[in-house]
Amino acid sequence: QRPGASEAKVEKGVGTGEAEPLRGLKFSFLCLSGVDDSVSPRTLCDISQEFSFVEWGVNFRADKQGKEPRYASLAWLRQLREEIDRRQQTGKFAPIHFAAHLGGEYCVDVMKGDASLVRTLWEDYGFLRVQLSPTRVHGVNSSQLRKYLASLKSVIAALPQVEFVLEVTKETRGLSFALMDDPQPNLAFFFNCDGQEPSSSSTSTASTATPSSSGSSGSSGSSATSNGSAGSGVSAGGATASSARGVTLPRRPPPCPHPGIHVGYGGCLTVDNLRDELRRIAAAVDDPRRPVWVDLEAGLRSQGGSGRQDEFDLGKVWACIRTIFDLGLPRPRPSYAAAR
Repeated sequence: QRPGASEAKVEKGVGTGEAEPLRGLKFSFLCLSGVDDSVSPRTLCDISQEFSFVEWGVNFRADKQGKEPRYASLAWLRQLREEIDRRQQTGKFAPIHFAAHLGGEYCVDVMKGDASLVRTLWEDYGFLRVQLSPTRVHGVNSSQLRKYLASLKSVIAALPQVEFVLEVTKETRGLSFALMDDPQPNLAFFFNCDGQEPSSSSTSTASTATPSSSGSSGSSGSSATSNGSAGSGVSAGGATASSARGVTLPRRPPPCPHPGIHVGYGGCLTVDNLRDELRRIAAAVDDPRRPVWVDLEAGLRSQGGSGRQDEFDLGKVWACIRTIFDLGLPRPRPSYAAAR
């Protein structure tokens, strides 16, 4: 269910009681990724006109484009450009935020120093952010990423209008740590869930969880926190009611040490656990000056009608937007590239 007009006051910073644990989180936006031909560009633009904190993630990989779910076709991208152009001509147009998530050859070309694709995405389609995912699962040989340090920095410097995002995992550690040592102003880091962490078994926290709160970590956001039995849902050490029940949780590492650098978190996020995971992310960041976004992709997929599988689910999109509203997080979305 989409938030109603009466809840617009939340976007202006008036949160509900549940927003208290997250008051120190400088939330930048909600990235909803994997948009493809199963959803109309017009629908995405309609949502963006109402909710400025929403960003749409579009995956780019040459061997999968338009052939597999989560990879929009070139025809879909043309429809997107036509829809944005049409709205701009009406004069009643709020910015629509898209991020390009590059894998495979597209990602490698950028790391080698080729800025042509990024420039095209920015100039012709209005993509303001580009995420690089140089990992095996995204079709990139990650064994010697550090060799791309100088060439990647040259591309980032050549396009200050675009925010470049590097996915941080065990595979990308060598390259990402080198970039963190001397971060460029339009560089951000995305911490994808990289394994699980042992849950703490705080007796005091566990005692607040009722029997009805037990279950999987995926349902923790809708049980332990919504019924109020677990208080804020996060202890001083970042443990949620889920961890108190002995459930393994996604690892949410602290951000890079440089204050002010834009960081994102994702992986293992679903409609059901978004509320709890936002609290855990806030505890990991623990810095009211640090801008943070979250990204969902797999958690937005469902089996569609007529036997279609792995379809972008707008119902889950609205549920995520409602969660953000209920927590009082939305704020005017800033620019993190050329404005810095």
